[in-house]
Amino acid sequence: MWSWLEPLGKMLYDLRWPLLLYFGGLLVCYMMIDSIQYWVRELRRARSEARFRRMGLEDIDQMDHRAFLRYLTFLFECAGFTVLPTPPAGNYGVDLVLVHPSGEEWIAVQAIRSAEPVDGGPVCQLAAAKGLYQCGRAMAVTSAEFTDEARQEAEVQGVTLVDRTKLQEFMALSLPPAAEVAVGSR
Repeated sequence: MWSWLEPLGKMLYDLRWPLLLYFGGLLVCYMMIDSIQYWVRELRRARSEARFRRMGLEDIDQMDHRAFLRYLTFLFECAGFTVLPTPPAGNYGVDLVLVHPSGEEWIAVQAIRSAEPVDGGPVCQLAAAKGLYQCGRAMAVTSAEFTDEARQEAEVQGVTLVDRTKLQEFMALSLPPAAEVAVGSR
């Protein structure tokens, strides 16, 4: 009944070494390609990290919204937070979700890269949307200033505001000097 398998078994037995070399070679090639991709990603990450460490407020003023989000992600990760991005569209004003290092607190963040003072509209939107991401707190970060209306709205809604001055302080506190990073990475 199983006699038809005998020729197939003999053929596979005869081809065992060529098949082993073929599939082993494929596995080695895959591992080499994966390793190269890993090191290219690490090189790009190190370059962007070095570029972010040299940035000041003047550089932030030249950024678009996506670059500002990447920079804030870098800053919050340096401060020890886990950063969860939200979808670019349909996020209800929440650009990032921060998870506190203890894992117990989630913070909804809205990034506002603007040259003009920010009014109360984005603050209200953020306060309403923080529940959609199961966040206990909300934070609006801007490269400009907030209007008095936005400050009053934030106080009522319990939203933390980070304006240009506080952003500069946060940059100084969360980024260690480059010399410490070089020594600490060895």
